[in-house]
Amino acid sequence: MPILNRGPGPFPHLAYIARRHSALAEDLGRIARGEHPMGHILRDAPELSDWSVVLFPIPHMLGIVVGHPEIGDGRICRTSELVTFDPVSGYARTFSRFYRLGPRRPERDRY
Repeated sequence: MPILNRGPGPFPHLAYIARRHSALAEDLGRIARGEHPMGHILRDAPELSDWSVVLFPIPHMLGIVVGHPEIGDGRICRTSELVTFDPVSGYARTFSRFYRLGPRRPERDRY
């Protein structure tokens, strides 16, 4: 995601992007150490059910979401870029947030 900056700054939008990247890096570091998200992290995360993984144009997920801060409950959600997920532990981490994974859409009914 290239960002064009003009002039001497400051560039507050870069601080926002840096915070998002930092939060993602911290989450990935914990997962890499075997510290999977649990408790309040997943309890407060939106739930994605009837989900599937889509690889094009970037890896992401599609599903029915409940509890998303910007998408109404029961609506189809296309997540931001899928970074890691563990269907056995029941979570996915996209660029923007964690999702709790509900039941997966049957193979014959995939999007």
